[in-house]
Amino acid sequence: MVSAVKQLKPPEIRRFGTIVTVNFFDRMLDAQTRRLSRMLGRAIAEAGGSVRLLLSVASVIPSGSPEALFDSLQFLKIHAEHIDRIAIVGYNPTQRTYVGLFSLFSGIEIEYFEAAETSDAVRWLQGQTLKLR
Repeated sequence: MVSAVKQLKPPEIRRFGTIVTVNFFDRMLDAQTRRLSRMLGRAIAEAGGSVRLLLSVASVIPSGSPEALFDSLQFLKIHAEHIDRIAIVGYNPTQRTYVGLFSLFSGIEIEYFEAAETSDAVRWLQGQTLKLR
């Protein structure tokens, strides 16, 4: 099992001012989730205590299985008071429903965007009003 953990690609995180981009997989191991949480904590501190997140889900979450997404997003609840809003970019229209549910339970303003709408996601994070999709 140790060799399998070493082969997994770690989540990627980058900061552009107060916008933080995170690329992660829909099914991460606990160690990856903890690492991502620490990385996000550092990015929040470097940004002055508050960020807006652009999360890109790197693989498709199977229909009818929102648990994988919820499990992977649990690290956000730890940092919720420092997150203004989150744009999640995904590849499956059913993820929109999952994201809406997570938004209700997390207390964080979250919007879902298809991969082709990534520029809209960035504009939304910047506070621009978008046309109804």
